[in-house]
Amino acid sequence: MKANRILAVLFSSALVAVTAVLLPAPVAGVARAEEAVVTNEQSEDAQEPELTEEEKAAKEAEEAKKALQKDPNHKHHFEWIAIMNESESAEGTMNYMCEECGKIWYFRPVSAYYAFQGDVARRIRTAPEGETLKVKTSVFINFNKQVMEALAKRPDVSVYVSFLDQEYKGNRVSFVLPAGEDTMSLLDENGYAGFLYLGGKYGLTLEEAAVIEENTDAAESTDARAE
Repeated sequence: MKANRILAVLFSSALVAVTAVLLPAPVAGVARAEEAVVTNEQSEDAQEPELTEEEKAAKEAEEAKKALQKDPNHKHHFEWIAIMNESESAEGTMNYMCEECGKIWYFRPVSAYYAFQGDVARRIRTAPEGETLKVKTSVFINFNKQVMEALAKRPDVSVYVSFLDQEYKGNRVSFVLPAGEDTMSLLDENGYAGFLYLGGKYGLTLEEAAVIEENTDAAESTDARAE
């Protein structure tokens, strides 16, 4: 009986030894995983789009805000700041926040239009010196007094505007509102500056013809050939 137990122990030990020899070393698996991570990181870095000067400044400002939030000596300076929703047609928020660190004390919903105007005005105020802001919209067709006042205080900033020329539809067109203009004189009696008016004054450029018009032209051409 005792001899059988000894044989069983010896057999088990031999089986463990053989298994250890045949199995691959765990370190190799870890190395391959690390290599895969590095490869993925390199691939993501290669695909990362190049940032504009405004985007670089915004990224640096965001990093600085996060650092400032952790500073026990920082004193908040709260003011009302409009923030757009990711969707242009959705309500935005009016935030009582410290623009230096980004801390929000209170917020309330505001119309999409008001959020758009406030967001553009904020971007103008915080733009790098000599920057040309890019404003692209598929919903809005004018600037209000708030935006023009912000530009009047930043005569070094110009604005590139891309919009649809038939109120929420039509061709995508653009113009550049040059730096240093007397922007307050561009407002109408109601305190608005329409994009079509500004484009007519500073040069409207066709970016992309409306798809519906292209389809109509193609259909008319087909009908003409059929006749």
